[in-house]
Amino acid sequence: MDFEAREDQDGVRLSWNRLPKSKLQHDRNIIPLGALYTPLNNKADPMVPLLEDPSYLVSCRGCRTILNPYVFINNEIWTCPCCSSSNQLPPLFDVNGVPQLHPSVTPEYSTVEYKTGKQAPLPPIFFYVVDTCFEEGDQDALAQLKESLVVSLSLLPEDALVGFISYGKHVRIHDLANGDNVSYGFNGSKQYTLEQIQASLGMLSTGLSSAGAASAGATHASVDTILGVVGKKFLTPVNIGEYQLTRIIESLTPNLFPRDEFTQRPERCTGSAINIASLLLRAILGNHIITTGGHLLVFSSGVCTVGPGKIVDQALKEPMRSHNEIEKSYHSMLPTTSTASSNTKSNISLFQNAKKFYKEVTKNLVKLGLSCNYFIGSYDQIGLFEMDEVCYKTGGVVVMSDSFTTTIFKQSFLRFFKKDQDEYLDMGFNATLEIKTSPDLKIEGLLGNATALPFNKTITHNSRMFSIHNDSKIGESGTNSFKLCNVNPQSTYAIFLEKLDSSGGASTIQFLFHYQHPSGEMRLRVTTVALPIVADSDTLNLEPGFDQEAALVLIARKSIYKLSPECSNQITTEVLLKQLDQLLVDFCARFAVYTMAQPESFRLSSIYNLLPQFIYHLRRSPFINVFGNSPDETSYIRHLFMHEDTSNSLIMVQPTLLSYDINDWNDENTEPIPVMLDSLSLGPSKILLLDTFFQILIYHGSQIAAWRNAGYHEQADFAYFKDFLEAPKQEAMILLMDRFPLPRFIDCDENGSQARFLMAKLNPSTNYASNVNQFVGGGVGGTSSSSPYDVLTDDLNLQTYMEHLQRLVVNKK
Repeated sequence: MDFEAREDQDGVRLSWNRLPKSKLQHDRNIIPLGALYTPLNNKADPMVPLLEDPSYLVSCRGCRTILNPYVFINNEIWTCPCCSSSNQLPPLFDVNGVPQLHPSVTPEYSTVEYKTGKQAPLPPIFFYVVDTCFEEGDQDALAQLKESLVVSLSLLPEDALVGFISYGKHVRIHDLANGDNVSYGFNGSKQYTLEQIQASLGMLSTGLSSAGAASAGATHASVDTILGVVGKKFLTPVNIGEYQLTRIIESLTPNLFPRDEFTQRPERCTGSAINIASLLLRAILGNHIITTGGHLLVFSSGVCTVGPGKIVDQALKEPMRSHNEIEKSYHSMLPTTSTASSNTKSNISLFQNAKKFYKEVTKNLVKLGLSCNYFIGSYDQIGLFEMDEVCYKTGGVVVMSDSFTTTIFKQSFLRFFKKDQDEYLDMGFNATLEIKTSPDLKIEGLLGNATALPFNKTITHNSRMFSIHNDSKIGESGTNSFKLCNVNPQSTYAIFLEKLDSSGGASTIQFLFHYQHPSGEMRLRVTTVALPIVADSDTLNLEPGFDQEAALVLIARKSIYKLSPECSNQITTEVLLKQLDQLLVDFCARFAVYTMAQPESFRLSSIYNLLPQFIYHLRRSPFINVFGNSPDETSYIRHLFMHEDTSNSLIMVQPTLLSYDINDWNDENTEPIPVMLDSLSLGPSKILLLDTFFQILIYHGSQIAAWRNAGYHEQADFAYFKDFLEAPKQEAMILLMDRFPLPRFIDCDENGSQARFLMAKLNPSTNYASNVNQFVGGGVGGTSSSSPYDVLTDDLNLQTYMEHLQRLVVNKK
């Protein structure tokens, strides 16, 4: 079965593409049933068909499942695969009046997009929240940030609504309708409510005026009426307010209050600024209408030290929280107390209060259908671990860089506004996802950038499509509807499913993705998948339906969720590693072929044999093993993993390694060779290209580095060597062009300091533990068998891990 072909066409990957008939037999298969769904998947060739006539949209009268290729048709009656209701097939004729088959029932329309005939009441919103706390030595960073902000205005749709807030110790809402650069100041140390914001800005009531409400369904011409007189001061079309907004951006100056630079941090109220921005938008747009989608763009250059959401006090003697302290705060039976007076411990109560505060901010933004995006330019932590829920549940992106002067920030920020072939922004706004299932499937939950919505109670069949048992709930659960806010072509959602006993020949899953197209149209993209049912004893036909790559991503997402504070049964890393090992042992015991008590007889078929090494790399990955990473870095990489599609997620767990060997390089052979992520792949005559998704690294062997340093590539007789040096750089540029956010690029040599990034990812099949004589007469010229490519580590290598696994499986009773 070609899983990648289905992903290209439908944007769906499933761990099991064929299912046994009974629930008991499926449970014995160990690996959970789940789907990885990419709604705006743009890999389809030809493109996803678009039906422009809303009359083509035909739904089941029982459960509202959309007409699809897997329905049963008999004499103009079609039977719904999700609820078995019978429905009349509407007549359809071509231009000559000849009856024709409805296009939705043809196999090519397993994924189809419909125009609903509705328009969004407002164009998309882009609201800037900009940090102005810059030290004297960071003036260049502020200048580069302002330049990027001005450039971004030219990349927005002409009718997009823009607003602007700047913050330091206090928050300033800028008036875009006044040419005198008027702004309204708010105390950054105070947590404001919606009523206080309304009273301060002269908004007497929540929501639209009566005239605005009456025209809420009108076209963009009624924007002025919808926003009202006060709303237009803070939210204005970019083609009208661009000049004034450019003046405001260019006039920004550092907002630093006097302090002792050696003992105190800057006063920065990031949390208060985000909260005021969300309340302002809610005050303008109201709480009882279908609003438009959009983005909150937050730019931060440091940690929040003032007001709600702060994670550390201003005194530099107080360190920021660590992973160890956060874990203790969740797993300790004793109440957490403040330890701010200590020089060695952080104030964990601030972390807990910040989490509660940002949870409320998240609810506001989800109601509005707006996503929150973080653009970070700081060498130190800014509190992303506390703030990530706002971004995670609203479908926002995170770009983390050392400074706003770096290429990582500037290129990634511009790519955020990437456009498609029709010159529309390559994203969907204010989206919702509804999932329909056949009676033998239940939704356990969703893991990804989404928030659970109440299910539609008017459709009786919806109540049986999701699990109500607490033990089986995962992530966003208890419903079959989810709010996605913002979606881009890489946004992927993991839906976990419970398998019940089947009575038919196939199980059906339908994804209903409703979103606002950048053109303002409301569209519905429908993807339907059918999973064949095989007999419980038919393992021969069950086996080809297993997708080990999708299974690994689902296991990884579930593992990350178990470690997160959002999980009601949060566990420690040690417990999780034991659970992963036990899962792998049970899986191999179920599907491997072996003779009891004989490890050498252990065999796994090609359908299953990659999963053990995937799990091995997952155990070592920074998603699970947080040693050496700050809480912010961990939050960043986990956020990206929970967003990306299957192929990118697989690269994050098990990076790819390409090898260029000068001994094999010639005019006919200029392509790199994929090699194992292993220390055996090192060599003096090689250049290695490592892609971890977060980093692109080029590693030069000692011989190659010596020749390059000697300048051989600059001599005419060694033109081939110049081409050899350029080949990995060209390959790296191809990877850098399509990657978002822009990964860090590292160019290093053997034994160089930055070669550690490669060594940390390699399987240490040759390490000092396997060569005890390395430091006793070993090395160059020594008599021992030591290698210069031994990896100095105590980590368990893959070979030993597999040997342990085989022994446990063959001796399992």
